[in-house]
Amino acid sequence: MLKAFFDESFPIDDPVVVTADGLTLMPYTGPELTVGGELNKLAWNIACGRDMSGIHWRSDALAGLRLGEAVALSILGDMKGCFNERFRGFSLTTFDGRAITV
Repeated sequence: MLKAFFDESFPIDDPVVVTADGLTLMPYTGPELTVGGELNKLAWNIACGRDMSGIHWRSDALAGLRLGEAVALSILGDMKGCFNERFRGFSLTTFDGRAITV
């Protein structure tokens, strides 16, 4: 849902990382971070955390991501019909990399 409402390609300006001692922050020096990439990481980390706690298997996490995405796309499709204005739809990139408009 969040990927539909925010510009996924928007770069995150001046990201920082914590130092090894955990006391200070220093500039991040890796590849560019985007809103879409960070939202994908957040979804995966939540699913993976449930795996590590022994609640689910990795296959459950993957299926849950796909199911959650399908539910979100269905809700977005329903919402699209509720707008009074002319609306071209919600655009986002799915977990498998497809750019779609709902």
